Amino acid sequence: MSATPPIAFTTGPSQLHPLVADELAAAASDGTLSDSHRSPRFRSQVARTVEALRALLDIPPDHRVLFCASASEAMERIVQGTVRDRSLHLVNGAFARRFHRISQNLGFAASAIERPDGEGYDADHPLPGIDAPGSEGPPQLVAMTQNETSTGVRIRPDAIHALADRVRAAGALAAVDLVSGWPVEAVDPARVDAGFFSIQKAFGLPAGLGVIVASPALVERSRALQTAGRSVGGYQHLPALADAADGSQTVATPNMLGIRLLGRVAEDYLERGIDAIRAETDGKARALWDAIDDLPGLHPFVRGADADRIRSRTILVVETEPSADPVRAALRDRGFLVSDGYGPWKGRQLRIANFPSHSPEAMEALIRALRDSA
Repeated sequence: MSATPPIAFTTGPSQLHPLVADELAAAASDGTLSDSHRSPRFRSQVARTVEALRALLDIPPDHRVLFCASASEAMERIVQGTVRDRSLHLVNGAFARRFHRISQNLGFAASAIERPDGEGYDADHPLPGIDAPGSEGPPQLVAMTQNETSTGVRIRPDAIHALADRVRAAGALAAVDLVSGWPVEAVDPARVDAGFFSIQKAFGLPAGLGVIVASPALVERSRALQTAGRSVGGYQHLPALADAADGSQTVATPNMLGIRLLGRVAEDYLERGIDAIRAETDGKARALWDAIDDLPGLHPFVRGADADRIRSRTILVVETEPSADPVRAALRDRGFLVSDGYGPWKGRQLRIANFPSHSPEAMEALIRALRDSA
């Protein structure tokens, strides 16, 4: 008999949703994985998944749900598809930095409003080129990372909405990385032009699928650039993705299994109730932070007077003294996997996921193991 697998509190891929095993078996036996992605049955599956996501995230009817390979590809599709020459990026961690670097690598003038790792942005944070456009005009795109997976800092949904309002009033588009935020964070898709995520984090699924929720303005901006003779991508560009989505299709053969599993998990979250999921997530986070306060050598990475407002609810980052490695090893021996610090924080932090696939009982067990390990 095989040993019980560890509980993965890693930040993505993370603990699988409980329904995955049965759905994998069903998908393997009912023939859908051998269907053409143009088949009526698979188009029906795409429509079912999109319908569940619309209900779960409150996606407006005129916004499209686009499928790609990953959140990193989503960044590239959005930048290449909408930027004429300039973009602006709020950068306070490794994944916000990746969004910025993608724009630079595509040859655009990408400016950054940088904050130290672990610090966030308020609703009234200055936005150069948006608040007071210079001689070069405003950027065409402003990119924000709502929940920075590398450091565990968040921009509150109300601040995202306020920042995006200013961006859109200036004629630019607002794109938001919600990779480890949705569906826990209540960011309204109607208030931004692009929100995107990948399924291996808060949806508790195997990696390999990214999702972009695209406003009509995002798609029309891309079509306008294309009509003007600008390249907006080689094949899977935003206009093509949008045209395919209108027919419950994809441009190329997608991660068909991922789309199916995503729909089932979204339906499960609807049955559980998004308000209940968010309340449970907050309760688990409070329980961990209360325990950390009592453990020597461990403290929250995001701290200060406004820590409760800007500390992530789904990525709980703990700074360790002197090293995180012995704690991670001790937790592993007790059946729990947690992520190492990211980039320069490697070996100095624990990053603990707090997704809907992590039950309160599992979090309580992790806390007991932490007390034994610290």
